[in-house]
Amino acid sequence: MKNNTGLDSIPLFANLSPAQLEMVAGALERRAYRAGEDIFLQGAAADGMLIVESGEAVLFRTDPDGSQLPLATVSAGESINQEALFNDAVQSATMRAAQPLTALQLTRTSFKRLLEQQPELAAAFGLSPVREQAQISPQFAEQREDEEILIQTHRHWWSFLRSAWLPLLLTLAMWGGAFLLEVQVLSLALLGLSVLLPGAALAFFYLEWRNDSVIVTDQRIIRINRTILTMLRQVTQVGLESVHEINFEFPSSDPFARLFRYGTVVVKTAGAQGNLELDFMPNPEQFQKLIIEDRAYFESRQAQRHHKIVRAELQRLQAGEIDGAITAAQFADSDEAPTPVRGTNGFLSSRIEMSNGDIVYRKHVSVWAQHTFIPLAIILVALAALALSLALISQDLRIITMPIGFVALLIGCLAFYWMDWDWRNDLYIISDDTITLVHKRPFFLQSLRDQILVERIDNVESMTRGILAALLRYGDVRMSLVGADEPKMFHRVSNPQEIQQEISRRQHQKAERRARYDAMQQRQILGEYLNTVNGDREPRQTNAAEAALPGANSFSSEPLSLVDGAIRPASNPDRNRPPRLPRKIMSAAPRAPQARTTIETPTSSRRPRRFRPDGSDQS
Repeated sequence: MKNNTGLDSIPLFANLSPAQLEMVAGALERRAYRAGEDIFLQGAAADGMLIVESGEAVLFRTDPDGSQLPLATVSAGESINQEALFNDAVQSATMRAAQPLTALQLTRTSFKRLLEQQPELAAAFGLSPVREQAQISPQFAEQREDEEILIQTHRHWWSFLRSAWLPLLLTLAMWGGAFLLEVQVLSLALLGLSVLLPGAALAFFYLEWRNDSVIVTDQRIIRINRTILTMLRQVTQVGLESVHEINFEFPSSDPFARLFRYGTVVVKTAGAQGNLELDFMPNPEQFQKLIIEDRAYFESRQAQRHHKIVRAELQRLQAGEIDGAITAAQFADSDEAPTPVRGTNGFLSSRIEMSNGDIVYRKHVSVWAQHTFIPLAIILVALAALALSLALISQDLRIITMPIGFVALLIGCLAFYWMDWDWRNDLYIISDDTITLVHKRPFFLQSLRDQILVERIDNVESMTRGILAALLRYGDVRMSLVGADEPKMFHRVSNPQEIQQEISRRQHQKAERRARYDAMQQRQILGEYLNTVNGDREPRQTNAAEAALPGANSFSSEPLSLVDGAIRPASNPDRNRPPRLPRKIMSAAPRAPQARTTIETPTSSRRPRRFRPDGSDQS
C-alpha cells in the first residue's frame, strides 16, 4: 500500500517505524460490505484483525434465550480482534454493518507470513523469530488459510533420466578421445571438458525436472511449469468444484510406463478448454484415487458448511432477529457510484482499487511505453526542429520550416493522445460476481464490453514468457469458461500470478455467498411453513406436520437446526460433529490397471489421504 492507512494510530502498531508500517499495510486486504450484512458471526473462528476504513458497524451478543444485547459501535478508524493475530480465537459477538462499510483485514496467515519474511517485525512486536512452516512452494502464490496441501510432487524421475543418457554418452566419448590423444595437454583438457560440459547438461536437465511441480490441496489442483531457456513460468489451477471426471492411462507407445509406473492423468471440467493434462505422473492410479477422495471430501465439507449456515439462519429466525422474507436490499449493490480509493496517484497506474471492492487493471506500463514511443519521438523532433528554425535558419526559410514543424508537432500530439487514451481505456475489471473486459477507441470509433460470470470460470492460468517479461513482471492470464470455445485473456498485465489469485479468491467468495443465499431461501421457506402451521392450527391441537418439526409450536422452545437435510433440535449432541476424517493414504496391494480408466467423482465424507510419489502410503 502507498500509505499506512492510519496504522500508526492503532496501539498495536504505534512502535513501528514508517517502513515497517508500510510492510504491514501491504499485507492488508480490503473488503466491502453492504448495509445489514454480517461481517462475522458469534461463535465463528476469528481469522485475524479487522480495521474499519469507512462506514459503521454494530457489535451485539445473542443470548441462549434469543435476546440480543448491544455491545458497541465500531466506527471508521477503529480496529477489532487484534488478539486473533497471535492466537486461535472464537468470535464472542456478531458484527453487522449498519451502513455500507469498507474494512481492512490482516489475517493471521498473512501476519505470520509477514513475520517470516521480515524478522525485524517480529522483534518490533516483542516476538521470537517465526520458524518457517511447511507451506506451498514460494513458486505458488498465497495459500488460503483453510487450505491443506495433500500432494506436492514432480514428474516421475524417469522423465529426468531419459534425458540424461546424452550427457553420459558424451562423457564416455570424450574419455575415449582423451585416451587416444597423444598430446598430454590436449588429453587433460578433453578430460576436464568431459566433466564440465556433461555436468552442466545434467544440472540443466535436473533443474528443468525440479522446476515443474503439481500441487493438490483440499480445494484446488495447481500445476506449475517453468522453462529455463525461454524463461517461461506457467501456473494453472482448477478448483475442485469444477472437476467432473478424472482419467489416467499408461502410454501404449512407452514400454517403460508400466515398468516404472508412471502415466498421464487428465482432469476434466465442464468445459473442454479447462481440462488439465498431467503427464509423467508417478503412481497415476493412486493419484487419481486421491483426487477422487479429495473431490468427495470437498463436497461433504461444502454440504456441512451449508447445513451450519442454514442452522444459524433458523436460529436467527427463531430468536426474532430477522423475519422470514428475503429482501432485495440484502443482496443489492450500493447505489453510490464507486470511486477510486487506491492506485490513482500515479500517472501510469496499472492497478486501481474501487470503493465498492472492484479492482481495475490496465496493461503493463511497457505496453504504454511501446505504443507512445514513436509519437513522443515525433513530438521531440518537431520541437527540436522548431527551435533550430528560430535559432539558425533565415527568416525566408522559416516560412517553410515552421509550418512543417507545427504540423509534425500536431501529428505527434494527436498520435500520443490516441495511444495514451487507448492504453487507459483497455480495462480488466474484477468484481465479486463478474469479470469485465473493456476495449475502447477514441472518438467513439470502438467500444467493446465483454462481461463474464465468475462461476462460469473453469480454469485460470497465468503465464510469463521471456527475459523482459520476467524482469518487468508482466504476462497473460487465461480463463477457460464453461460452454465457451475460446478462452478469455488478460494480455500483458502486471503480476499475472496476483491477478490469477484474485480471480480464484473471488470465485471462493462467490461460492460462500451462494451458499449463504441458498440458506436464506431455505430459511424463508421454513419460516413461511412454520408461520402457516402456527396460524392455522387449533388451540391445544398438534397436527402431524407440527409433530415432525420439533420446536415449531413455539419460538421460545428449543432452537431448530438442519442436519443432513432434516430439521432437528439444535441440542442434538451430534450437530457440531464434523464429517469422519479418515487416514491420509492407505496402502493398497498393487493390481494390474487397465490402459485407460474413467471414474466419476462420488460423494463421500472421508478425508482424502496423503500421497507419496514412490507408492508408499502415510496414515
